[in-house]
Amino acid sequence: MGRKSFKIEEFVTICNGVLRLSDPELSERRKGVMLILEQTLMSSGNYKGFRYLSAKECEGKPGVNLNEDGSLLPYPERFKDTDPTRVQY
Repeated sequence: MGRKSFKIEEFVTICNGVLRLSDPELSERRKGVMLILEQTLMSSGNYKGFRYLSAKECEGKPGVNLNEDGSLLPYPERFKDTDPTRVQY
């Protein structure tokens, strides 16, 4: 059987949706999604990093805390009580 391929952009979109929209209690699932997505992006030469999601972009704990104007809080407040699985690639 021939080699199958898929569109990386569509895969990233699906994974980003899981990372943003999944139940706040499912951090282990998000860790798995992150691992598979990062490996796929790196092995295909498409990895360009990630950013943390703010409270306005996801339910539950955000990936980063921001000021009201959207600017970053000083460290360590920007990561106090956050969820490192709330990211976007």
